[in-house]
Amino acid sequence: MLWKKDRTGGRLWLVLLPIHSSHNHWLFGELRLASIEVHIYDSLGRGAYEKFKSERIFSKFERRVANYLDKIKYWARRNIPRIPLNMQFIYEENVPQQSSHLGDCGVFVCMFMEQLVSGQPIRVLIDPKNAALEFRLRMTKIIWGSSLGPM
Repeated sequence: MLWKKDRTGGRLWLVLLPIHSSHNHWLFGELRLASIEVHIYDSLGRGAYEKFKSERIFSKFERRVANYLDKIKYWARRNIPRIPLNMQFIYEENVPQQSSHLGDCGVFVCMFMEQLVSGQPIRVLIDPKNAALEFRLRMTKIIWGSSLGPM
């Protein structure tokens, strides 16, 4: 769990959530605890998001999050009554997209998470055909730093 500043300068508590389907696809969710909204970042676009909804994967996910919040005594520690989650899943439109279905979704999930943690906006900045390669190079630089020499 982490927080970032909201528009008023207050804290917005976030839980960063990689979400997996039975169809071997990963997408990324940003749970905003105050509003119980999950902002969905999906590198396959709206079609995959709609499929997740129709297959009730989000409902299963909501139950898991509720169980987790109960286990960590989220409600009691904040001295607020336990409420049904009734999560709202919001598809984020303007995110980088994969150019193929060849297993790049995990790379995109890692980069969405890294961008949110570092305070960068997630938006389309690069050519979709080269996005996965550019994200992999960026991940390599983050993980290995300068120990590999110039890249």
